[in-house]
Amino acid sequence: MDERLKNLKRAMKKNIFADLHFNEEHRATIRDKMQTNVEKEFFTLLTERKTATELIQLLHVKGVKSIWQNEGIVFIKLHQAELEGDADSISNEQDEKSYNPTKKGLQKYGVAMQSILEKFIA
Repeated sequence: MDERLKNLKRAMKKNIFADLHFNEEHRATIRDKMQTNVEKEFFTLLTERKTATELIQLLHVKGVKSIWQNEGIVFIKLHQAELEGDADSISNEQDEKSYNPTKKGLQKYGVAMQSILEKFIA
């Protein structure tokens, strides 16, 4: 069975994927799209103050595949959002930061305040 799968893989490379080539520009474009989706997703989840670990757990539950095997991107993006004024943070006694979106951050990522308020009303 294993040999048949290897043969299939070789045949696919020769015939179907022979003309498909990704250059660094394509990879960068895909990476940027994945990261933007992560930012938008965690801004929709930041309806109240949460830590990065809580956000990662919620993103996993929500099924955001772009963070699988790359959870550190959430920490990086939260730090960038904080530096850009899109989120603010408070550290607790254990030096664990919790984040809250600013109005600027919600507008930047297209998260409507109305949809967030509807979660609390419903």
